[in-house]
Amino acid sequence: MDLLSCQLTSNYLLDRPTNGIINTTSDIKGIIINNHDSKNINETLSFKLLRGYQLPAQFYAQYSLEKELGSGGFGYVASVKEKATGQERAIKLIYKNKLPPTSWITTQQGQLLPIEIYILQHVQHRTIIEYVDSFEDDTFFYLVMELHGSPWYRSSSSSSSFSSRLSTPSSLLDTPDLLPSSGPSGSNSSNNNNNDGEVDNVDERHGARQSYDFTGRRGSCDLFECIEHHRTLDESLIRIIFRQIIECVAYLDTMGICHKDLKDENFVIDRNYNVKLIDFGSSVLLPRYYHGNNNSNMTEMLQTQPFYGTLAYASPEILRMEHYQAEPAEIWSLGVLLYTLVFAKMPFTNPRMVLTTHVPLPISSSSSPSTTVSYSCLHLISWLLEKSPSSRPTVHQVLAHPWLRQK
Repeated sequence: MDLLSCQLTSNYLLDRPTNGIINTTSDIKGIIINNHDSKNINETLSFKLLRGYQLPAQFYAQYSLEKELGSGGFGYVASVKEKATGQERAIKLIYKNKLPPTSWITTQQGQLLPIEIYILQHVQHRTIIEYVDSFEDDTFFYLVMELHGSPWYRSSSSSSSFSSRLSTPSSLLDTPDLLPSSGPSGSNSSNNNNNDGEVDNVDERHGARQSYDFTGRRGSCDLFECIEHHRTLDESLIRIIFRQIIECVAYLDTMGICHKDLKDENFVIDRNYNVKLIDFGSSVLLPRYYHGNNNSNMTEMLQTQPFYGTLAYASPEILRMEHYQAEPAEIWSLGVLLYTLVFAKMPFTNPRMVLTTHVPLPISSSSSPSTTVSYSCLHLISWLLEKSPSSRPTVHQVLAHPWLRQK
């Protein structure tokens, strides 16, 4: 195995899960995450990160902290309850000093914002999580969003976990030898010491899934868990789910926005199979968003940006470290996602396969002998996963594909 394969394949492995609970109390100034005796409890990552941290009074005045939803190197997400209405929301705490320069935008009013907040403030579609509120303190931006989705619990009796076969690797930021360093806010992100309660070796924004089973963490409501719960989805249901995903991406394309991290974990889904896209932290505004101003310079800048998405969904041109266009690369990610929906496994088990082999299209197998897939669906998967970016369809061509037009 060559150096490239060794460096990239390591990112296809799942890390060990971390379990725990969140404890909170309040004082007159705001919420404080208390440092209780941790010898007798298992902490969540967010509890460790926020141990002793005083949340702002604006948070305390409007919300009560509920359960952790997820955590990573750039912050964490929790459920909250609006005190005035009792409505459940999701809140994302985003570390200011850990965001890379490409994740910031200066508004027309001169305000510096994370691009995720800016985009959610300016989009509105039934397949995109709804923006509710945002505020900040010296350490975090706080993004309050709609809380969507139904928990999809894993079967404890399953001896062959889907998560062990479908790993979600870290970003290329974790392979510093492959891409130039781009530390957050002008600093080197690798120099994060374990100070003030922070923990070492926290996954980056798109690191491996953390698994919890306790009262301090809410069950996942994403497409990853939905696939694992069902194991095999009917093709007609896959079509309903995937059509919503394509409508979402097509809408963003008309707005001049590219998400750049499309994957099963970034779509939350409820029991009626209504899908909504989350996590716009890797997103970019395409040159046409700026109505033609400095398009050539912006296009070149986008093509030379480091890749901050999820490696298992990265296209061949990204893995070859070539200049790449965001839209065709996103079409590849959609192909990986559709394949995963259909076959409940990833099409490629390592980056070398992405670069050297054609997409495997099993009609049936010993593990799922009843799996049969229509020719039209297989054609769409093959088209999405064309090795050459220029041979892939646009998202609007995908939307018009005969398979998606079926009732």
